[in-house]
Amino acid sequence: MNNIILPMKVHAVKLDYRRRILESMMHGYFSARGGKKVVVITYDPDNPKCSTKNTRRFFVSTKRGRAYSEEIAKYMKVKQEYDLLLNSWESIYSMPPPRINFPIVQFADPHGMNNEFFKRQVGCLGKYKSDNPTVSDHGELKSKNEQIGADLLKRLDIPFKYETEVYLESIEETINPDYLINFYEINRCSYLEILGMNDKIGYSIRTATKITGFSKDSYRPGREVIYVHVYDRNNFDEDYFVSQVLSAFNDMIPDSAIMWDTIPTAV
Repeated sequence: MNNIILPMKVHAVKLDYRRRILESMMHGYFSARGGKKVVVITYDPDNPKCSTKNTRRFFVSTKRGRAYSEEIAKYMKVKQEYDLLLNSWESIYSMPPPRINFPIVQFADPHGMNNEFFKRQVGCLGKYKSDNPTVSDHGELKSKNEQIGADLLKRLDIPFKYETEVYLESIEETINPDYLINFYEINRCSYLEILGMNDKIGYSIRTATKITGFSKDSYRPGREVIYVHVYDRNNFDEDYFVSQVLSAFNDMIPDSAIMWDTIPTAV
């Protein structure tokens, strides 16, 4: 598939979320001195005297150096994500990115599906075992399509858990949705179902029952549950999958969270 272009609101949220994290993180980089690796601290929120002109340096091999190295490695990862998002924004839009009014005031959340909910859920609870499972970096999945979906979620930086458990009271049944995905920047998560094999009567009936159960139990499409229909199980439409996930993400960001009249300070 082609390069992923994020919807504007999703792009703005991801960018400003990382900007805020960077503000509270220790800044620095790695260097070498006398043939030994050194971690250089250029900003320390707990030490106002530390700056780009008054750096602190520690050999990585020392106890303090190892501790600082972990912090700087985290900083460099977030900074790389931020820079990529900012460069992408500047290549698409002629205006600076907006600030986001965090924490984002969400639409109704009847099931409390937030970041804490995601953390509490346990994955890999499905009882059905495939005769031809797909083994991947994500563990053992039931199909190639599920692996492709997992790969795309990873590429989108959307954490997920495979086959968690939810009881649908209206159909009196416990089911295992394909994924529980976490839009952590906005403190929301959703179930994600890949629906295919409509040529098989038994599967079609189970799918219809599941959708009915979600609907009657107030799991709204595009909010608490996202459906991706696979009309040709031998040709997974990656662009369609990404668009369904990102559309849901974008729609869960209220316009009131976007503050266009303020311009964030460069990190």
